[in-house]
Amino acid sequence: MNTKFMQLKRIDLKKVTLSAAIALMSTNCFLGINQNVVHADAIDSTYHVAKYHLTTKDGWSNDLQSIIWNENGQYYDLYFLHSKTADDPNEAGDQGWYHTTTKDFIHFTTQNEAIKADGPEAPYTWTSAWTGTVLTNNGQIKGVPRGAKVAYFSGLEKHDGGSQNIWAAWSSDNGKTFSHVLNGASPVIDHSWNWTSKNKVDERDPAVVYWKGKMLMYVAEGDEIGVYQSYDGIKWEKADPNGASKVGMNTYMRGLNTKDSTPVECPVLRTMKMPNGKTKQVLFYGAKAPSEGQTTGTYYIVGHLDSNGLFAPETNARRLDQGSDYYGANFSGSSDLNHAEISIKSMAWIGNWSYVANGVHNDEFATSEFTKHLGSYSIARDVKLDNDMKITQTPVVNGHRLNVKQYHNISKAHPKNGLNSTSNRPYTRGSDTNGLIHNLYDIPNQSVNKMYDLSFSNIHGKYRGRIYIDIWQGNDWVKFNYDPSNGKYRVQTRSGELDKGRNGQISSSFYYDGMLGHGLGYEANSNMKNWDKMNLKVLTDKNSVEIFFPNGESYTVARFNSSDHQDFKIYTEDPTNGNRVNIIQSDLN
Repeated sequence: MNTKFMQLKRIDLKKVTLSAAIALMSTNCFLGINQNVVHADAIDSTYHVAKYHLTTKDGWSNDLQSIIWNENGQYYDLYFLHSKTADDPNEAGDQGWYHTTTKDFIHFTTQNEAIKADGPEAPYTWTSAWTGTVLTNNGQIKGVPRGAKVAYFSGLEKHDGGSQNIWAAWSSDNGKTFSHVLNGASPVIDHSWNWTSKNKVDERDPAVVYWKGKMLMYVAEGDEIGVYQSYDGIKWEKADPNGASKVGMNTYMRGLNTKDSTPVECPVLRTMKMPNGKTKQVLFYGAKAPSEGQTTGTYYIVGHLDSNGLFAPETNARRLDQGSDYYGANFSGSSDLNHAEISIKSMAWIGNWSYVANGVHNDEFATSEFTKHLGSYSIARDVKLDNDMKITQTPVVNGHRLNVKQYHNISKAHPKNGLNSTSNRPYTRGSDTNGLIHNLYDIPNQSVNKMYDLSFSNIHGKYRGRIYIDIWQGNDWVKFNYDPSNGKYRVQTRSGELDKGRNGQISSSFYYDGMLGHGLGYEANSNMKNWDKMNLKVLTDKNSVEIFFPNGESYTVARFNSSDHQDFKIYTEDPTNGNRVNIIQSDLN
């Protein structure tokens, strides 16, 4: 992902006045954070650094490049796109790759520059290194030792005004840096060739795999994915020699309204094995479907490759994460499509180009200068393919719980809403479609690095009435409104740090209004309805909220408040007088 994405036509938002919302906040929020004006005057300021999620050590970051198991070191190599500054994160010459390693996806080693923003002096070298793929040479890639790691990456050509092309380089230090540039630093795929990008603009985000004795490369090219083949990793040609060799939007977005859905970005291909033993290819990619009420995010579609290596769908396209801020995703697993994976891991950039690139303040009243340090990533998820060809996700958090507290059989008559037992008094906050809304849980001034395991049930049978989760961080909020009768839910957000951006209130309004307008946010379908019991998992950190349903659906949303504390609230309607929740609350570090 890169500058071109920021130049896309975006959907028109219904403009709202935020003053009323801000006034309302002051009467409802947890006021425990420091309200002093803060200023970020360094690229390594700490205002927007997550507690247990990967965050760039300095500057700006977005797309995740690869998640690679390192057999020699017995850890995972992670690569992500990095910019020197968030003032203009897409400025030519500023973007390169950072690298870190992890064994548990909670703790990460010191970050280093893996691919420089400027390539070596050569006639057709790059002046910004963008998204790509890392894989291990199986012996096919010409000029590279067998077993060495090779990066294929997109970027801007240095000497022709910034055209997008694909380059390759290999590592002689076990994947820490990629300093050996292949093909004389000339592109291995050039946008100007008559069989590459049809629009002669987009040529980026290469996904490279091994398949049937050759290599395939899937490249994002505007509204198409170009598919190329090679036998030596250097010379590439059309995978379909007799056709356009493109996977079109009607294929990868099958089943969705594709109006205003361009561009496609960040494709990834994996072969996955279902519990029944059958194997399928899964194509993951970044896109949007505004006519379906979906902003930019990560999608997937399940199918197989035809005889030329072009993807052929067997399902409709689906959202991998239903939230607004799970983008630039990447995946572990074998780069050899002949090898099927039962489970792979995924991480993504927590952000959305519609608001994060237009200036983020460090105080909720938007009086500070814009931060120069921004960029965090989701918790890692274990990703599996079920027999119905749907992806399921579970967060990778085992073994990292601290300060565990449990609350059992919480109800409207016996809530947990204070720091001690004397303050646990029932109360309501108005009514909705099924009557009064009752407080179940509200403990203020908690740390932001939390995991909440919530088990909802009803002593009379089916759970009846809506569930509400409100998470306040200073004067900012994330609100979750879920209807168990139909499985649908709505997420609303507000962040004062996005006010007074480089584009005025447009970014703030996009975050606040969502796709529904008028501050109503986003609506999604969990496909969890009419149940007796349900376990909902909510992970919070300074920069994010991630919600996981027991059927493998998830929702991720970014936060921008610099406070280390939050107020977590649970409410319910209770028309049958039988709703209950058990809560396990723990810190993650």
